Amino acid sequence: MRKSRHLAAMVLGIYAGAAQAQEGQVEVPRGLWQTEPDTFGVVLLVRTRACGRSLCARVERAKNRAGYDAPSGAVGQKVFWSMDPRPDGSFFGEYRSPKAEQFRESRVEVAGRILRLRACRKQDCRATEWKRVK
Repeated sequence: MRKSRHLAAMVLGIYAGAAQAQEGQVEVPRGLWQTEPDTFGVVLLVRTRACGRSLCARVERAKNRAGYDAPSGAVGQKVFWSMDPRPDGSFFGEYRSPKAEQFRESRVEVAGRILRLRACRKQDCRATEWKRVK
C-alpha cells in the first residue's frame, strides 16, 4: 500500500511538471544589462523585469567610453514591448531602438550572463549581445 501511494505521488509530480512546461512557465531574466558600445563608445545600461508573464526593459543609464555617466535622451525610455515567453525559453515581441527610434520585431534569448537580442524590420535583421552587470 505504501509503495502504491509513493508511486502515485511520483506520477502526479511528473504530470504537474509537464503541465507547467506546456503552459510556457519561462523565467523572466531580471537584471541590469550592458549593451554593446555604439560608434561613439557609449553603452546603455538596461534594466529588465517581469510585466506579468512578459519581459519589460527600460534604459537606466548611459556611460561614455571612459565609463562615466553620459547625458542621453535614451535614459528612461522603454525598449521592450509585449515580449512574451515561448516554450523554448526565449521571448518574442517588439524592441524599440533608443538611437534609431524604430520598432523592430524581436527575439530575446538568455544564456548564462549573455542576453542575445535579434531585432528585425522587414528583411533587415540585427543581432546584438548584452552582458549582465547585475
